[in-house]
Amino acid sequence: MKFLKENYPLVGFLVAYLATKNLILAAAVWSAGSLLQIVTSLVTKEPVKKSHVAYFVVGLALLAMAYFFNDDSFIKWKTTIVVWAGALVIIGRQLISKKYIFMDLMQSNIDFKSEPPISKLNTINLVWFLTLVAFGALNLYVAYNFSTDFWFYFKMIGLFATLMGLIVASFIILAQYLNFEDDEATSKEEGITKNESEGE
Repeated sequence: MKFLKENYPLVGFLVAYLATKNLILAAAVWSAGSLLQIVTSLVTKEPVKKSHVAYFVVGLALLAMAYFFNDDSFIKWKTTIVVWAGALVIIGRQLISKKYIFMDLMQSNIDFKSEPPISKLNTINLVWFLTLVAFGALNLYVAYNFSTDFWFYFKMIGLFATLMGLIVASFIILAQYLNFEDDEATSKEEGITKNESEGE
C-alpha cells in the first residue's frame, strides 16, 4: 500500500503508455499524478517531499517541450536528468554534509555490528555515482538509437535492475560490518516457541 501511495504517478504512466503507446500522453498522466500527490500532501497537511516537487517541475517542463515540438525525445530525457541529478546529490551530500546514500537508505532497516569505515562508504558512493552517470548516458543512447517501445522497457526494467544491483553491491561491500545475529536469534526463538506450542 505504501509503495502504491508513493508511486501511483509512475503506475499511471505505465498503464497509460501500455494502453495507448503514446509517450506524451503517458507523461501527461504522470505529471497529473505528481501534481495530485503534491496537492494531497498539502490538503492532508503532510510534508511535501522535495523529490515529488522536483519530479513534477522537471516532468512538466519536458512535457511542455515535447508537446510544443511534437517530439517525445524530451520525455526520454527525464530519466537521464533524474539519475544524473541523483548522482550529483550523492557526491554533494558526501562532500558537504558527510552523509552517505546507502546509510541514508538502510540506517533504519539494518543493524551494524561496527561502524563501517569511511573508505568503504566512499567506495559505495563512487560506485553509485559512476553507475548512475553511466546509466544516464546509456539511456540517451537507447533513446536516440532504438524505438520508443524498446526504450520504454529498457527504462523500466533497466533502471530497476540497476538500483537493485547497486543495493546488493553495497551490502556485499559492507558485509563484514552487518549484524545478522539478532535475526538468526529471533528466528531460532520463533522456532522454539512454535515447537513448544505444537507439543502442547
